Amino acid sequence: MNLEAHLIELPVSEAAAFRAVAGRLRAAPELEPSADLTARILDAVDAERARRRRRPANPAPWWGAVAAAAGLIAAVTLFRSPAPSRSSPAAPPESGLAWLAGSQEPDGAWDPLKHGGAAEYRSALTALSALALARAPDRYAEHVRRACGALAAQQTADGAFGGAGRSQFYNQAITTYALAALSPQRPELKPVLERAIGFVSARQSAQGGWDYEAGSEGNAALTAWQVRALACAAEQGCAGADIPLRRGLRWLRGSARDDGSVAYHRGSGLRSESLTALAAYALITAGKTFPELPPLGQHVARTLTAGSGAQAGADCYRDYAKVLALDAAGAEKLADAVRGQMLKHQTAGAEDQWGAVGGRLYMTALTALAAK
Repeated sequence: MNLEAHLIELPVSEAAAFRAVAGRLRAAPELEPSADLTARILDAVDAERARRRRRPANPAPWWGAVAAAAGLIAAVTLFRSPAPSRSSPAAPPESGLAWLAGSQEPDGAWDPLKHGGAAEYRSALTALSALALARAPDRYAEHVRRACGALAAQQTADGAFGGAGRSQFYNQAITTYALAALSPQRPELKPVLERAIGFVSARQSAQGGWDYEAGSEGNAALTAWQVRALACAAEQGCAGADIPLRRGLRWLRGSARDDGSVAYHRGSGLRSESLTALAAYALITAGKTFPELPPLGQHVARTLTAGSGAQAGADCYRDYAKVLALDAAGAEKLADAVRGQMLKHQTAGAEDQWGAVGGRLYMTALTALAAK
């Protein structure tokens, strides 16, 4: 796990504190563990997972990653050889889309809690599942129609789709994008989409970005998601999307560095392939009406690789963003390599970096959306 890729989601003070703890752990002398320590740790992990699945809600997505990272650091300081791994269950033989269709709830939504995810991301997971099924309209038109009804029912009077803090902003961006993408075939979604755009616009910072923290001018990951939603809505004729879209693009342009990296917060030195890919895709596609933005997005996209880099293992969030960016940049072979990597992880039943957020729904929907 690449700790830096997750620490960029934390406020600066918390990230600094976590690095200090990690440094002390690494500096501690190696100890000879008891013979049954590995078994006791694995049993405790299984027990904690079972307890969390019984809870009505899970913590914010970044906290699970930080907790896992802390456990990893502790393990490195204690063991001279890696602990034996446990095999993951194999993926079922049916296609991802068929599995998604069969997992839809009677009310038209998808329930992350039933598939290893967090309840507060119900709207986002419903939106992603609907977008995936919309790729096969001849087979799943009714499922998509019911999902759109469920999303409309989840919207509050101010245009939001639930959650708080991080979950609220991701729910909003992903759901707003889905509504915009699906609205050409469903005109009844227009008032739902307009209210969603109003909520997005009202939460934009004075500088043009979006962030979780009050007083922040924005972070590049969240801003890229909102820009994607606004660009899609603008294409569908939502006049209220134009001004916040232009301001968001201007903010993203200012976050790109000369070397092609992207600052999470202005002045931050931390880097992440997920962040780079999201920003590159937004600049290339949402910025296509501004001559200087697509070339800047291409410059950012050229820093991406097909491999998983320092952050090894399944990470459908990172890989989906890379497929979007690489396709937009015309790097088809690299994009295909990432698609193959995603499908391999899904088929093997690999545990995803963001499993605590969306569980199997997340990996299945994003892998389907990344497919050609």
